[in-house]
Amino acid sequence: MFSRELLGLFPRKRIRAIDGMAVTAEVWEEAHDYHRMVDRLHTLLHHGSGIVGGLEVIASDPADSSVYVLPGMAVDPVGQTIVVPEPRAYDLGSADGMLYLVLAYNESRPQSGNGRVNNDEPLYIYNQYTLEALSALPPTPHVELARIWRRPSAGPITAPQEPNHPRLNEIDQRYRRQIGHQANEPVSVGVVTLRGAEGTEHGEGMANVAAAMRLNGGCVWVDAGIPLGDGLERYDLLYVVGRDMVQLNNEEMNALYQYWQQGGALFYESCRRNQESGDPAADARFLDLLTSFGVQLRPVELGHELFKAPYLFGAPPDGFETRGAPALRVGERVIVSTFDYGCIWRGERRGRPAARSEIRNALEWGANLVTWAAARRAQAHALRA
Repeated sequence: MFSRELLGLFPRKRIRAIDGMAVTAEVWEEAHDYHRMVDRLHTLLHHGSGIVGGLEVIASDPADSSVYVLPGMAVDPVGQTIVVPEPRAYDLGSADGMLYLVLAYNESRPQSGNGRVNNDEPLYIYNQYTLEALSALPPTPHVELARIWRRPSAGPITAPQEPNHPRLNEIDQRYRRQIGHQANEPVSVGVVTLRGAEGTEHGEGMANVAAAMRLNGGCVWVDAGIPLGDGLERYDLLYVVGRDMVQLNNEEMNALYQYWQQGGALFYESCRRNQESGDPAADARFLDLLTSFGVQLRPVELGHELFKAPYLFGAPPDGFETRGAPALRVGERVIVSTFDYGCIWRGERRGRPAARSEIRNALEWGANLVTWAAARRAQAHALRA
């Protein structure tokens, strides 16, 4: 929608150069101001104002009165591009009530490249930004990143348990305006088959999940049968498959630990196709290993992010296993399953072929698992950058 104020920003004249014209600093500035304003208006009118990418707001870990703004880019309502090049901490302190975390464009004063005034050197203006938590949205150009209904006496600031319904002291990002083309980043999955789980073909199952995601616009690729050694950092998710009792050597345990500690995500389950009773022996061993890493697992409850993107679920769907009470537990960038989704991703259920609807549900659930893991890894890497 065109407004009088917006149209008033468009320059109505530009300099026409002629031979012998004196190019003073004033003339130079006027010539370049024309191009800057046209560029700003093109950005604004063709793409709009809002968040181009990044700039997610997350809670501090451990939670306190601070939040972190992750790197990203935005365009304000007058077409100025705002760049946050690295994670930025912001402490809300004892502020109380509804708070709006807003980003605004700013510039430095003209200065030489070395920070000193020298008439023989050109002056530079550096693009900057301001980040503030205000009790009301300002009338000046800005981009809203989040809202927080803050009450310091009620506890620290945390991520919302239900992102669609944030509560007191939870980060509310529902009112962020996204613009631009949200390209799908490539996601890589490495399938590790522990000794004693040969022939499980869970790598083929994960490849079917990746193929289904690609049909829906995703960019997911799988390497099966990779060893626990160097090079794990190239994977966003490690799908670790067990079955029989296995003893990892020190090098393998260190490789797995380093991958997880440096922000990698793990999804573990055992193949149950030939397991007639009880849990596969590898389960207990891998749970002990996670405990030694310091991972605390908990049941996945309704409202968890795993249930929401890209597909909505009310509970984990059926896997291969039909006996007992299959469970799913999560920890910090870790998922442990006893459903055996790897087999149903290949069309198998215990004692019979899986129905088409069961396979479809399982593949969609696999997309949620991969999406969650990739997001957790990206978030961890952004904080470490």
